[in-house]
Amino acid sequence: MFKLKLHQSSIIIIYKLLVDLLFIFLFFFALTLLAEGLIPGIVSTHISFSRIIILSSLDIFAIYLVGNFSKINIPSQKINKKTTVFLAVLGIILVFNSLIKLNLFLAVFILILIAISGYLIYKNILD
Repeated sequence: MFKLKLHQSSIIIIYKLLVDLLFIFLFFFALTLLAEGLIPGIVSTHISFSRIIILSSLDIFAIYLVGNFSKINIPSQKINKKTTVFLAVLGIILVFNSLIKLNLFLAVFILILIAISGYLIYKNILD
């Protein structure tokens, strides 16, 4: 057919736009999860979470392809522990909120199991 020629600067701009789009998708996904955790059913009745996940996955795949095509290398970054702790506490609060209709002792037991599992996963990833 025909070949599409792109300059290196155009490929870098496409790459940056895809990364920005991924940030927007993930921010939107986080806000929808937060809203769904606070008021169950407010988002899931209008927007399917699978659509957001599929769009984010397609965007990650496009970033991977464009990055490999233009040979962009990204150095690894350190993990911010304050943000990690904040997100873990927020996740625990949202999980407990979703278990509020259960027996209190069962909800606390499930919450403790989730916290222990999260800690073990966190330790295994860092080691």
